[in-house]
Amino acid sequence: MALHQRKGIWYWRKMIDGVTLNRSTQTADKKLAEKLVKKWEHDAVQTIKYDGERPVTLHEAIDSFLEQRKHMASYPSASLHMQHWKNALPNEKMKALQKHQVQVVVTKRLAEGAGQNTISVFVTYWNALINHCKANKLTPGPSLDRVQPKRTRFRTINEQEEAAMLAATCPNAKYPGKNPVNDARKQDNQDVLVCLLHLGARISEAHNLRWSDVDFANSTIFVRRLKNGDDTLLMITKALRVVLDRRYAAKIDNWVFPTKSGDGKANANWVKDVVERAGIDLGAGKVTSHTFRHSAATRLLRAGMDIRKVQHFLGHKSIQSTLVYLHAIPGEVAAQAMSVFDAD
Repeated sequence: MALHQRKGIWYWRKMIDGVTLNRSTQTADKKLAEKLVKKWEHDAVQTIKYDGERPVTLHEAIDSFLEQRKHMASYPSASLHMQHWKNALPNEKMKALQKHQVQVVVTKRLAEGAGQNTISVFVTYWNALINHCKANKLTPGPSLDRVQPKRTRFRTINEQEEAAMLAATCPNAKYPGKNPVNDARKQDNQDVLVCLLHLGARISEAHNLRWSDVDFANSTIFVRRLKNGDDTLLMITKALRVVLDRRYAAKIDNWVFPTKSGDGKANANWVKDVVERAGIDLGAGKVTSHTFRHSAATRLLRAGMDIRKVQHFLGHKSIQSTLVYLHAIPGEVAAQAMSVFDAD
């Protein structure tokens, strides 16, 4: 047995098929240490030689998991959630982690005020880590029971609310604290708002638009969709053309929004401020940056655009993601269906 003593405590170190194993017995009693090590060696041989799995620590497993996702659009989200797991659990062998120990982390986050949907994603990433270990022959830890996400209220804005928000971001209006810096900030926010509404874009997609994506001659703009969506080539609307022409005349680099893009993190805090200044009634639901994407989709459907074309416009890979918008306007869909049958 490869036992050695350090500061009175016995430690085990052994290499099996190229895998180095280190572990403290946490005892000064050599006989007890020998009993523990005998069991550990048996388990290690069983795992490494027969099951073909390599023992890894929590941090090693997480680093491996994130490395495979480095070039994915979801990497920032995965990195954020995995850092929570790193901070909350001891960096010990994955196999040594107990389910109740991991579940305590979830319970604590709920107690600290994390929303159910955030917890749902948090748990999903943990289970994805476990599946990563299994797929790569790394000794996995315990899986967690799935947390069902909570359905959120589907919110869109109407034309009056849109006009109010555009007015609230107008840099030419009088407002407390008016100065050139705040005027420029308002103009940026108003321009992003137009992009969200006219491109059906997520805020990160709008923030990361590049001038190389804009073809003024053919009046088209290329939108790089996130969340593994399909990139889309869209026509530039009149309102969007005004925004792009003005910004291109003052461009300083290849970013359409140089003050907002490039860092991979889309700050949408300004949306809440604009909603408050515009006096939007939140009785119908909270307004977020994603509300404008919902609004664009439902307006297209109400105008009679085919669901498949709306799917392409939004960059959805699956039609199932687009069908949710039909559920948002059930009365209108039913009325159109009735008119078709009544026309016979």
